Amino acid sequence: MQTDHKEEKTIKSTRTAFDIIEVIAARDRPSITEIADAVDCSRSTVHYHLRTLQRDNYVIRGEGGLRLGLRMARLGNVALRKHRLTGVVEQTTDDLAAETDAVAHVAVEEGNNLVWLYKSTPGTRDDCPTEVGEAVDLHCTAYGQAILAHVPADVLETVVAGSGLREVTEQTLTSRATLEERLSTIRQLGFAYSPEEYRPGLSSIAAPIFDGRDEVVGSIGITDTQSRIDDPYKHPKARRFSDELPGHVQKAARIVSDHVAEL
Repeated sequence: MQTDHKEEKTIKSTRTAFDIIEVIAARDRPSITEIADAVDCSRSTVHYHLRTLQRDNYVIRGEGGLRLGLRMARLGNVALRKHRLTGVVEQTTDDLAAETDAVAHVAVEEGNNLVWLYKSTPGTRDDCPTEVGEAVDLHCTAYGQAILAHVPADVLETVVAGSGLREVTEQTLTSRATLEERLSTIRQLGFAYSPEEYRPGLSSIAAPIFDGRDEVVGSIGITDTQSRIDDPYKHPKARRFSDELPGHVQKAARIVSDHVAEL
């Protein structure tokens, strides 16, 4: 029993350290008090974690507060470099952004979350607040839904149980039945459309990326303001240019899938 207790304390301590790192990453040079409030720990606990992180330069205390050290950049670069899709998706994603005049992304599933793997460089606007490496719930984006539509039932069950289908915006799908209906539509059409379910005012269209065994390994798509993306789920007679954007996205997904299959 004593061993289990120590193990639990060790796991909690590790989680606290990463929670502190996440707060420093998300805020502009926060103080110890701000960090302690955010992670729900005492100032002394945060102080000891920070002292350890500062010793190895993972956290730097500069003018005005704390920031992440550049050693963190190395870890992120290594993680990206070793991912199987790195080196495969970049050109196609940038081409998709140029063709659609939107922000294009590639996203993957990690630990039952959606993680942004690549964000297009040309034409990227400030109104799309996504960051490479950022993790979000799978159910609230077109990118995540494009992946969920093609995972085994047990994986879907785990994701739903883990997220609880949290309400991120007023448009987020929070009903299991509604989500499954959406995933069925995605399988029929070959792409996903998410209207303001992740960020108010922003909508996305994404398509799945498959490997040589026809297993989904990620998704590629575009994000733009809601006013610039017609609802592609409308009845065809009510649509204007709603077939054009999904067509570009699906073409990009096929190109990337072909490249992945060759690996």
